[in-house]
Amino acid sequence: MTLDLFTLTVTTAVVASVASMTYIIETILRRDTGPGRLWAVAFLCGVLTTFAYIAWSAGIGNMVPVAIGNALFVLVPGFMWLGSRRFNDRPSFLASVVVGVLALATLVAALLETPTRGSWGGWPVMAVSLVALFTAGAIEILRAPLRRLRTSWALTAVLVFVALFYAVRVVLFWTFGPDSALFSTWFGSITANFVTMTLTVVAAIVTSVLRSHRTAESRYAWLTEGGVAADGVMRARTFADAAADILARASWRADGVAIIVIHIDGVAEIRRAFGAEVADAVAHSCRQAVRRYAPASAIVGEDADTELAVCAPAPTAADARRLGATIYRGCMEELSAAESGLFPVVGVGVAFTEDIGYEFAPLQRVALAAARRAIETPGSSVLLGAPTSAS
Repeated sequence: MTLDLFTLTVTTAVVASVASMTYIIETILRRDTGPGRLWAVAFLCGVLTTFAYIAWSAGIGNMVPVAIGNALFVLVPGFMWLGSRRFNDRPSFLASVVVGVLALATLVAALLETPTRGSWGGWPVMAVSLVALFTAGAIEILRAPLRRLRTSWALTAVLVFVALFYAVRVVLFWTFGPDSALFSTWFGSITANFVTMTLTVVAAIVTSVLRSHRTAESRYAWLTEGGVAADGVMRARTFADAAADILARASWRADGVAIIVIHIDGVAEIRRAFGAEVADAVAHSCRQAVRRYAPASAIVGEDADTELAVCAPAPTAADARRLGATIYRGCMEELSAAESGLFPVVGVGVAFTEDIGYEFAPLQRVALAAARRAIETPGSSVLLGAPTSAS
């Protein structure tokens, strides 16, 4: 069976549209934010690209659909690259400028050259832009934290393959021309359609899996390799090790140390009601409040998905409780200043070494139990844990 270009273009449009629209609809239903939105724009550009080429294949609009399709096609790897940078929490302003300039150059080149060169007018500019952006996207995925998710390796392989395909294609285009047998047989429009289908399907699957990894509760947990998240809060394991060392050294001189757990209740409900962006802003406000109002000599880390913890020097139990009250008031002030105006329930539990001892695990359990009791006890936002809670 021999496929003509129009039939294969329609087939590519159907496959790409189904995979892309599935991702886009899921993004809307999840009220996704961050890289998910940028990847959704990439898929939308891909859908519009196929329809632009269909219009050209059907003889609609002369060469204008070709120019528009070329520019939209350049935006596909561009937004994939920008989404990957957002996933890695890297600045994207200059990258956005680069993507815009390449897309505009592709559009202008196609409009200027199509009257003399036909459908291949401006194509070398588009091909070079695609090679640059696909390569940039593959390099970005090899950066942490994306590279630590093995699912992303499949997308890296596909991006590298597509970049190599277009690199070889543009070299053959300049060397032999688009009408040569080698170019038209192995690197013509029919082969390009198959490459596009493969890229779309793999990208839709991989980005969906990557997005599921990047939930608001876990996205701070693996942003850096040094055990500290991008916002300065320690990972749970890092915090536990550091706190245990502080407690061990404090025990040599019988210095007082407080372990304070801040339990935040209601973020999941805010996410379901108002979306991920609002819930992320609330969680970020709490995290920054704890860092801002904890003493400079204290360490701040994660205790669980909805808990933060502080390890700080405290001469007496009363000082430890006052420190917990200060952190609680700081959280309330930060939340009241936030644009969302939403208040999750915050409970603070304090465990003191003079009462519990210098082992981290019992102190952590006592403080966590006290924080959860503080939420359930009317009028008690900060509670000092009792020694019996360690069991």
